[in-house]
Amino acid sequence: MNELIVFSELHKYLNSLGPMKCTMAAKSLSLGYKPISFSGAFKKFATLYGDKKYHCLILHVEPGNPESTRGKFVQKEVQQILNFEIKEMRNFLLKKHEVYVPFEIIDSKEKMELLKAFIKNKYEIFFRLKLK
Repeated sequence: MNELIVFSELHKYLNSLGPMKCTMAAKSLSLGYKPISFSGAFKKFATLYGDKKYHCLILHVEPGNPESTRGKFVQKEVQQILNFEIKEMRNFLLKKHEVYVPFEIIDSKEKMELLKAFIKNKYEIFFRLKLK
């Protein structure tokens, strides 16, 4: 799959999860997604990075808590599901509370569906934790 198609498909999917505030960065091609509830917007759930250095989906497992290591466990989970190793594909600093999925590994409809199911699961967990 073309990376632009992956970006577009993920953008549509993230917006379909529920009320979402989508913001675009001023200096880069990146879109941030914050779920919205009756009490206002939550912290950022996901980011689509279109910059050459990144070209990936970032899921913010514990936004606002950079000391959390939960992202490392979730990273291993998505790597097993989609069969890739992020450290072999990207050389930027990986934050411990975030999960990175390069666009180029989504090379089939099957992988896109696996990623969507993974995102939905993490969204539901994110939303439940924020409502507590």
